[in-house]
Amino acid sequence: MVPVMRAIMAALVVMCVFAAPARAHDSLAPAGGGHNWLPDEEWVHRHWLPFDERELEAALGLRGRELEAYLYDDHHTLAGLARARGVGFDALVERLLAGWGDVPQRAVLRERTVRVLTQGHLAQHQFFHVFHGLELHPHSEHLFGMPADAYRSLREGGASYADIAREGGIPLSTLRGHVVAVVASDRRDGVARGEAWPAEASRIRARTLARMDCWLRRPPAALDRTNPYGKNRVLHGSHAAGWPSTAGERRANERRVERFRRGLQRSCWPHPPRWNG
Repeated sequence: MVPVMRAIMAALVVMCVFAAPARAHDSLAPAGGGHNWLPDEEWVHRHWLPFDERELEAALGLRGRELEAYLYDDHHTLAGLARARGVGFDALVERLLAGWGDVPQRAVLRERTVRVLTQGHLAQHQFFHVFHGLELHPHSEHLFGMPADAYRSLREGGASYADIAREGGIPLSTLRGHVVAVVASDRRDGVARGEAWPAEASRIRARTLARMDCWLRRPPAALDRTNPYGKNRVLHGSHAAGWPSTAGERRANERRVERFRRGLQRSCWPHPPRWNG
């Protein structure tokens, strides 16, 4: 796509966000798209962020784990936070992309930056759903010592990846080695292709590896009431119910998300702090 068309698309994204409130979740989701809808694009699956979250935090006055606290309610958008804090949207985008200079893919990186800033669930996914997109089931024979159907039956029954590997006589070190290799490949490819900011790619890799053992030992997110990001399947209700668009609906939603966060059971998962902005 030519740069002019990409710039037009990015402008349309901003218009969608700052126009009249919409009932959809992420405003770019297709009609009927569920709460967990994400674009089926490689940069999304592999968590290639085009900017450094430390620069984003500095621009928005966020410290510690406040970025995760804010995005834990994925009806929040970073564009909305910027507006609330008097940060100009275009200036924020340019600040985040400044380190790239005049690279050929700048229009693509700008478009993706705009989308991360204006789409709440996409942003939450890119920064903190680090295992969403890291699929083990296609490698069931090698990683779990069993055919896909047997693996799927155990996983859907609530078994952890570690449990399934043990059932198949595979050492946990095999799973760990595979995950480490995939995460390294994601970082390397994103940086080499100029689609992921190097420091941020390293940060996503470190975040993934820090939580890897927990991920391998826990049930699927939909069955794990200790997983803070399992909430998207059990908290928000049906798409038909609509998403918060008025101030009152947003406050009610924030209270509901906070009740869910406080009620999370404890396990090896780190739980996001409360958003006090």
